[in-house]
Amino acid sequence: MTINNLLKGAYISGQGTPVVLLHSSLSSARQWQPLVKLLEPHYLVINIDLLSYGNAEKVADELNYNFDVEINRIKKIITHVAQHQSFHLVGHSCGGAIALKLAIENPEKILSLSLYEPVAFHLLEQSSDARMLADNFANKVNIDDRYQAAEIFTDFWNKTGFFKALPQKVQDIMARDMPKVSLDFKGLISEKYTLTDLSGLTCKVLMMTGEHSPELSQSLANQIKANLPNVEHQRFPTGHMGPVSHSGLIHPAIARFIAD
Repeated sequence: MTINNLLKGAYISGQGTPVVLLHSSLSSARQWQPLVKLLEPHYLVINIDLLSYGNAEKVADELNYNFDVEINRIKKIITHVAQHQSFHLVGHSCGGAIALKLAIENPEKILSLSLYEPVAFHLLEQSSDARMLADNFANKVNIDDRYQAAEIFTDFWNKTGFFKALPQKVQDIMARDMPKVSLDFKGLISEKYTLTDLSGLTCKVLMMTGEHSPELSQSLANQIKANLPNVEHQRFPTGHMGPVSHSGLIHPAIARFIAD
């Protein structure tokens, strides 16, 4: 992979201690723009489109896709931009799950971890109601009709009717990107680390949840939080997409946590 391809979908600004930002499924690095504005006067901000979103390269091998593919690229970007510095890490939803994996596998590199409802579904107990709900949700969006899949996906995380109320151009983009959402689910379910492994993550962690989020993501966030040794929990009057819908509330909270 050339340097130009490596940095495709990576947006670098500011200088200082690095902060790495990872967005949710069916989104892009653009969701963190308000946070970038808060951070870039004080930090080296590395805002990354996950594969097949935004301007990033497409997933090359869908058959063998897992989150190691995302992690390897993210680590190469960080090393190229920030050499071997430790960094702060921020992630939302699927990006939160990838951030959690990155932190567990590289705990010595992480200065702080800010997570908004990381959907690390593999941590849900097999055959539990929550795990069956997550698996059923993944199956529902893995269909040929991309517009229907996008409607099911976005309405679940927001509210009924959310997708159809969006401008047609936005619906078109979301429908186009739905195959990556199915790959995201594949990555989420195929992870191997356990709740016990979370105890090795000794950096400070901010776990954020929305009071109006689905029970699935709230309960999973609480389960993860209970196994982290150094965690602060902040609840917001928001839903699962709070970092997008209420950036003015959540992004300053993340910036404050990083600075403390």
